[in-house]
Amino acid sequence: MTPNNNKTVLFVFSLSATIEAERKPLFGVSKKNVSKEFFRLLNKKTLQIAKNSGVDVVWIDETQQKGKTFNERYANAYQSLFDQGYENVISIGNDTPNLTSHHITTAIKTLSHQQLVFGPSKDGGVYLLGYTEKAFDEKVFRNFSWLTSKLSNELKDYAVQEELSFSVLETLQDIDSKKNALEFAYTNQKSTFAVYILFHLTSVKTKYENNTLDFRPNILLHSFLLRGPPSQ
Repeated sequence: MTPNNNKTVLFVFSLSATIEAERKPLFGVSKKNVSKEFFRLLNKKTLQIAKNSGVDVVWIDETQQKGKTFNERYANAYQSLFDQGYENVISIGNDTPNLTSHHITTAIKTLSHQQLVFGPSKDGGVYLLGYTEKAFDEKVFRNFSWLTSKLSNELKDYAVQEELSFSVLETLQDIDSKKNALEFAYTNQKSTFAVYILFHLTSVKTKYENNTLDFRPNILLHSFLLRGPPSQ
């Protein structure tokens, strides 16, 4: 396929729905299939949003990730895409239901004139992270406090210290526990994801049984797509 002119790539750094359900049994250990369907739905929406961004898209799950630790795997994903000739690399996860195409297009535009952009999560992590090739330092990247509440502040402090130009997107709620799944659901009750969460995690289900939202739980992620890397 024809590469995009600005040599930007968006990659989804995630796990398959099956592995996500094993690691994050949001609906209880006895209902892993319910968790699996939930992550399939999240994957479906994430892929749709990514493909609407207008740039090259790559889905990197556990079958493509390389490295012993999360830090290594994440850093390797960025570096491999820069090595393919991309000048701007943006990553998102699959656990932020309120992520929209607007957040991604804003990040893409930001990297045309700044070096770093990120979207903080309510728990202190990030749901989106974009770098220009010149600003990316693999060694420094591996040493950030990944998977902790310190991350977003750490990224900001680093950018200020190194005098990198950067922008911060709005804060969004990600979902990686039963607690924040319910928090998301009660504050976004019109969302398809909220319907699913409340139906399976609350005792009063009749309120949601007749909802008219387009919820189809048996969604499989059939393709990871995608376009080729930029021409050298």
